[in-house]
Amino acid sequence: MNKIFIGALLLIITFFTSCDLEELPENVNINDPQSLTEIDELLNNAYNNLGWPLGGNAQLFSEINGDNINGLAGINSDETEIYNRSTSFFNNTIRDNMYRGFYRIILDANVVLNFLQPEYLQSIGEDSSSSRVAEMRGEALFLRGYMHFEISRFMSHSPGFTSDNSHLGVPYRKDYSNALGELRGSVAENYTDIISDLKEAESLLEAVNSKNQYFANKSVAQSVLAKVFFQGGFGPDLETGKTNYQSAYEYANLALQNTTATFDTNLYQGTNDFRFAGTLDASNNTTNTENPNTETIFGIISESTVNSKGDGFRRYRSDFTIGNVTTRLMQEVFNSIPSTDKRRSLIDVIDGEYFLNKFNRSIFHVPLIHYSEILLIRAESAAESGNISQAEMDLNQILTRAGLSNISGISTEQLIDLTRNQRRIELLGEGNRVNDLKRIGIKETSLTIRNAPWNCNGILFQFPATEVFTGFIQNPTGGCN
Repeated sequence: MNKIFIGALLLIITFFTSCDLEELPENVNINDPQSLTEIDELLNNAYNNLGWPLGGNAQLFSEINGDNINGLAGINSDETEIYNRSTSFFNNTIRDNMYRGFYRIILDANVVLNFLQPEYLQSIGEDSSSSRVAEMRGEALFLRGYMHFEISRFMSHSPGFTSDNSHLGVPYRKDYSNALGELRGSVAENYTDIISDLKEAESLLEAVNSKNQYFANKSVAQSVLAKVFFQGGFGPDLETGKTNYQSAYEYANLALQNTTATFDTNLYQGTNDFRFAGTLDASNNTTNTENPNTETIFGIISESTVNSKGDGFRRYRSDFTIGNVTTRLMQEVFNSIPSTDKRRSLIDVIDGEYFLNKFNRSIFHVPLIHYSEILLIRAESAAESGNISQAEMDLNQILTRAGLSNISGISTEQLIDLTRNQRRIELLGEGNRVNDLKRIGIKETSLTIRNAPWNCNGILFQFPATEVFTGFIQNPTGGCN
């Protein structure tokens, strides 16, 4: 073996042990893989680990932090801290475990990138110039950029909170050896790194992944780039010469052109193919992994109840006995949906309380990115960029499916407001709402979230106590009172 990797491998041993990865590949020497196939298994491990933070946990915590969830019942004590926007921090809470879950995947990706260096590949007799090596590198860079983006939205304010994005973001880890002990970068630095990783991934990935549809491809990277620039919103331009909404529109447009996913016109017709189900068998015990919902651009596949990746979403289920841990919705959310809107049927009213039934399945595939979400990003970004006709066309697809009248000729302000309202309804329970409010608050500075300022201290999560060391700056305390 090339001597340059000896020290590196010793460090990998340490961090794979100490970081308590959720899953590790079997029959692979994680510290010294001897083939591209074994390195590929390490990459698969990163995909497997998506299930912990993004199998419903992060999405639920984000919803609790916003204004869709009625936190007076149906949440546990740790989640009540999120709902009350507490700025305390402890070890081994659900928030801390979510944070570690994102960085587990980042560690996986960095380990793969280390082993994909030409020197290492040559030392084990693999061709460093092969198309599969380039694709694997693209997948690892995609996962690294995507996970940093997701965790940054919990731990830092959106771009634009300061005029130059100098406010603190998260530690951006580009190396397997810095699992702990790295200072926070600024949001400007974070977004530069996120965009750089995702753009390189986009350039390396093909339209279809050589393995199968469940792995990252070009449209997946373009979708996350659309989400990144959309979150940048009203902040300083993240790319020279373009507003963030122009960039978000361009990447959303590319993603929708390149993806094999399609718009599901029958999503709310009462079929068994809900967006969060995929094709289930009659017993609900297994899924058809060959046919996830047609809207899925990128997601997590649940193969059986034994290997179900969307357990966090089960907290919404209204078809179980309603109990202390069944998540309730705000009545205001239900009231905001017109009585003629087919999507009202996705909310059950039981004894005067409101429950989301779109996750009423024993298991389901989890689409982390889907066609409707990117379509709505394109619509709102088009409206913000002055492309009114495109915004109306995109929004009318959503309205038609919901059984509502199409719109035409309304003011730009009305169009933007309507698109935002449609995002809230379409993406209910999927963890987007509070991030939309943090984005919008950059421009609408008087905006409130559950009667508290959108930029109050408690809207940000605290870093785990184990992350804090001398020189590490924690998020401010003080909550939202």
